[in-house]
Amino acid sequence: MKKTLKKIGLSTALATVLLVSIPTQSKAFLGFGDIVFDIPHTVTTVAGWLAEAENWYETLDNYKNQYDTYKSMLQNIGTLPPEQWDEFTKSFLDLQKSLEYQEAISFGAADFDSKFQKVFPGFDKYLGDAKSGNLDFHGIYKNLNQSTNDTVNGALKSIGLQFKDMQNDEVTLKKLQQLSQSATGQLGAIQAANAIATHQTHTLKKLQQTIMTQTNMQGQYYAMKNEKNVLKQAGRAKFMEKRATTNPNNDVAAP
Repeated sequence: MKKTLKKIGLSTALATVLLVSIPTQSKAFLGFGDIVFDIPHTVTTVAGWLAEAENWYETLDNYKNQYDTYKSMLQNIGTLPPEQWDEFTKSFLDLQKSLEYQEAISFGAADFDSKFQKVFPGFDKYLGDAKSGNLDFHGIYKNLNQSTNDTVNGALKSIGLQFKDMQNDEVTLKKLQQLSQSATGQLGAIQAANAIATHQTHTLKKLQQTIMTQTNMQGQYYAMKNEKNVLKQAGRAKFMEKRATTNPNNDVAAP
């Protein structure tokens, strides 16, 4: 748990760079055309994504342990008692919520990346020069979602369901009710759920790492741009001071 909190604290600190590295007069909003960033809101949103991803990771990891217990019970007593099957059914429905969360956050992070690159066209080149592994954030989010779709469809196919079926609780519950009638059906459902949960724990970790890397790189770029602006302003101020000293009447010499 301490490591979890440390990771969330670190990611929040990285996100905060987006706020503290921007000149005071522009901290509220940054924009380009009709694209506007509400920086404080963005910082809060990113920190929330990472914290929720960690919560889902822990939930799914617990479900994986439950599924192992259920499989052992099936071996010993044939079929799960109603109470345990109800617990399993709830966990199965939660899997769908985790899938919806992953898709929504991947879309949100990818959209933030797109808007950031439009406001700061030089960021793309900055990433290309960084040489810090795969920094194609759009591509990573797309691949994560595609991998999830493929894994979920593969796991559900074995019990007569598809990914789209999980979006309908009524269809899912009806199918689980059918599977609950036999040990073979229960085992198939538990194995499918375990495969999805295992994939999701890996995917959520990858999602966390990608968002943290993206936020870190964007924060570094903000800081770099701000430093250049500060140096430019300092140079201009020094020039004006020198001119005022050498020409106190502010007379401009003819060229």
